[in-house]
Amino acid sequence: MTETKGEVSVMASFLDNLRRMVGMKPRNDEEPKKKQEQPDRVGAFAALSAQLLSCEDEAQKAEIREKMCKALPDTLFLAPMCYEGEDPNAPVSDRALHATVGAKRLYALNQHIVTNGNPGYRLAKKSDSRRVHLRTIVYHRTKEEWVPLFTDFTKLLPVFGQKSRVTVISFDEAKKMAAPYSGLVINPGKDAIKLEQSELKKIC
Repeated sequence: MTETKGEVSVMASFLDNLRRMVGMKPRNDEEPKKKQEQPDRVGAFAALSAQLLSCEDEAQKAEIREKMCKALPDTLFLAPMCYEGEDPNAPVSDRALHATVGAKRLYALNQHIVTNGNPGYRLAKKSDSRRVHLRTIVYHRTKEEWVPLFTDFTKLLPVFGQKSRVTVISFDEAKKMAAPYSGLVINPGKDAIKLEQSELKKIC
């Protein structure tokens, strides 16, 4: 006996209802929704930060900033780095792009954004067991020390050039590594977005 499309649909609905009754997730329920939603969040931070920088209304800026902060956990960044024991200011010739554990799960969707302007760095094939430290910058006027993050190579290279090791890192990992400092500064320069520790604690 063959089933028509309508009968198949009814059978699938019946089985999904049975799964719900025994506490199981329907086969085509929440997991596909998550997969469909995820691409919509890719690039959200870049778009929102551009809106924030061009907005002049303080109330609107506050709303945009709130949305921007919600997009941060799904955003990848570049950060200049060094290994423990290395002089962070010594020039290094290293064209490997070192991905953190957290970055690897986001890399496939975010690669086209974070590698924009890449002058030749290639994703490292092997992981290194040495401890990583993110490099910092000091604002001369305030003497505050911040951890810089960059949305892509076009923002990183004017500040650090090609003489630094570079990691691609998730926001959550960078936030933890920035704990001893004043906070995170994204794309330092005239369009920098600063996230002080008080604000970082609210982002999860």
